[in-house]
Amino acid sequence: MTTPAMSAMQPVSEVLIRRVTADNLAVEMLTIRSHLPYFPYITIHADYPVDNAAARDGRRRRRRRGGGGRGNKRESEADERCYRLAKARVDELDVLQLGITLCDHHGSLPATAIARADGAAIAVEMAWQVGFSDFDVSQSAVDTLRAAGVDLEHLRARGVPAAVFGQALRVFDIVSAANLGRLTWVAFGGLYDFGFLLKMLDGGRPLPETAEGFASRLRGHLGVVYDAKYVAARLPVDGVELRGGLVRVARVLGAPAAAVEEPRQAGEKSLVASQVFMRMTGLFFAYHDVAVHAGKIDGLE
Repeated sequence: MTTPAMSAMQPVSEVLIRRVTADNLAVEMLTIRSHLPYFPYITIHADYPVDNAAARDGRRRRRRRGGGGRGNKRESEADERCYRLAKARVDELDVLQLGITLCDHHGSLPATAIARADGAAIAVEMAWQVGFSDFDVSQSAVDTLRAAGVDLEHLRARGVPAAVFGQALRVFDIVSAANLGRLTWVAFGGLYDFGFLLKMLDGGRPLPETAEGFASRLRGHLGVVYDAKYVAARLPVDGVELRGGLVRVARVLGAPAAAVEEPRQAGEKSLVASQVFMRMTGLFFAYHDVAVHAGKIDGLE
């Protein structure tokens, strides 16, 4: 039985990551749906198998992207190149895990009661991690994934088929027309996270051909979308911007989960990304409207 959320943004060691498999998919989706009226922010993080060489190539491509205004032709062409690279990866690869963290406007998470070793019941905040079964992993990525604690054999045996999860998001009314104006979807560096989510919602079909088509499809499926990495680089304070990866930005902001340990799997990463977004909006957007950044994805703007 779940209870109201405890205090906002506790360390990851005090947050229960609920593992979603084919066996408990329906129960966990019902639990998520029941919390949405009270915790309307949904932060996701997708983990997918990619070898180290491909990851380094992607980082070099992003660093080479030049400056320029939003309407600049060179910038627009760079956006499309970045999108084409992401599209090719998402179309080709399979998602391994999807982390899901819900929170309210204050950053508080839903909580549940669990029993301690002494039998006493305590309340802990919770997030979710969906494991998928239908994936191919190159040998070069296996060691990295296992070092992060990913049990590939368990995922294959007990994970959720990606298309089934995409259908479940609709069947359980988590993604629905009624929620377009009620829920806010968040990711950090969200091009791939939202890309894999969109692929699942579309039954595994390839992503749209253009960045504009991708953004339009996201709005149609999810409604309000934020990329916390994009927002972090555009804070409404002169001389203040936060650049870098998820953990670096989280530690600069003092996000509790990142202070405990390096997040290794998708559930933990979605928790850190949620804390980053909520801390930024609380610290820097009290007198400014973060909505000016809605729908803008890092690498495409």
